[in-house]
Amino acid sequence: MVRKHQIVDGRWEMGDRRWGIGVISRCSNLRTPICYLYLLICYLLSPICLYGYTQLGFYTFGDVVSGFSARSVGMGSTGITTINDASALAVNPATLIDITANKMILSVNPSYILFEEKENLFDITNKNVYFQLTGLGIAVPVVRNILVLGVSNSPLLDYSYKYHYTSVSAETMTKNYDRSIVASGGLRSTDIGIGLKIIDPLRIGFSYSLLGNGNKGEYEYTDYDNGTIDWIYKSESSEYKGGYFKCGLIFNQANYTYGGFYQPSTVVEREMTVTDKYLDTGVLTSTKTVYEYEFKYPEKFGLGFSYRFKDKFRTLFAADWERQNWNVLTYVKKTIDGVATNNKRYHPAGYEKTDELKLGLEMWLTDSLPVRCGFRYQEFYATWGNKVYNWYHRAYITKKIVPTFYCFSFGTGYVMAQFDIDIGYEFGRRSYETGVFERYDEDLQRLVLTTRFRW
Repeated sequence: MVRKHQIVDGRWEMGDRRWGIGVISRCSNLRTPICYLYLLICYLLSPICLYGYTQLGFYTFGDVVSGFSARSVGMGSTGITTINDASALAVNPATLIDITANKMILSVNPSYILFEEKENLFDITNKNVYFQLTGLGIAVPVVRNILVLGVSNSPLLDYSYKYHYTSVSAETMTKNYDRSIVASGGLRSTDIGIGLKIIDPLRIGFSYSLLGNGNKGEYEYTDYDNGTIDWIYKSESSEYKGGYFKCGLIFNQANYTYGGFYQPSTVVEREMTVTDKYLDTGVLTSTKTVYEYEFKYPEKFGLGFSYRFKDKFRTLFAADWERQNWNVLTYVKKTIDGVATNNKRYHPAGYEKTDELKLGLEMWLTDSLPVRCGFRYQEFYATWGNKVYNWYHRAYITKKIVPTFYCFSFGTGYVMAQFDIDIGYEFGRRSYETGVFERYDEDLQRLVLTTRFRW
């Protein structure tokens, strides 16, 4: 007999495990059909971004995305005071003033991601490889160095994940079961905003973010025990809707730059369609259910600092700190197939505030060739406690687990009159325990390419 799965508050539940439900130049010769075809392809591909990578993101609300351009990724994903294109809207809209264009700047960000996780108890290794376009951004100086408008699209939470495992009997060398997961999508933001210089050292920025996109997930389980084949298939698709305002500021003093941003919490609506199929003792059953949820996407704020050294390399040092208050997240199931549930909002257990620390360095070997490096510390918002035996006190104690990525990065680029290209590479590792003997090691590699075209 197959154990049937069920939806519990928007997550897949199986036994004790919950499965959460990612340029154009001023020269006229560049304005050719080939150039416009390139831009059209980039626009059409931008929604396929699968920026996520981890099972923790799949089990919960998705992975928090950090770093929205190759320059930012190469400098430890810093950007509160240093981003110089339309991707500034994803971090601090005040830095829009720093764009290097007379009429318009267009940025395109394709990425290659390699993720590997290893479960040490059963020696299970899972590898995921993604290639995607992370988004587009356009910024237009209305009054150069005074007022700049911008539009960009970027991921906030990504739900992408792939997993496959086959259990084989050690005695008979026959398969016990197959289990696979394929998920993609997540919460994305389309940002529309302005950067404005108030006085020479002070700049401010405002943006409105339209939240949308959706995620898809498929779970399949085939049991080969007892000489029969039992099969479970579950698919889930969601659509998001919401929005929020963001504000930021930048203050320059000599070679020092200080900045900050604030993003308030907002209610996000989510419509989810779940399809269940079961093949049990030769009988196939199928059900389809539509749920409506609301969750409170948590507020986020950060502070940044950068300093430009007076040396021949024009060395730039940047440091960012960001906090997101996941401890205030609430969730509620409003309707099932259009019928109100009258449920009250609740706060998922174990969700905590998260801190992210980023450090970056940039040096110019020539006027056209920069080199970069950085470090990033990123906490995950879902935590839990593991009971371990303390031999000194001769008692069991609860050890709090906070999954944390430690990432190192480097990058380079090349600057021309109307065209820039940047490359950023990041390697990160995270290890955590889900039980006394069960340990996961995760390795992340990201290679990001940014092309910028200027009029």
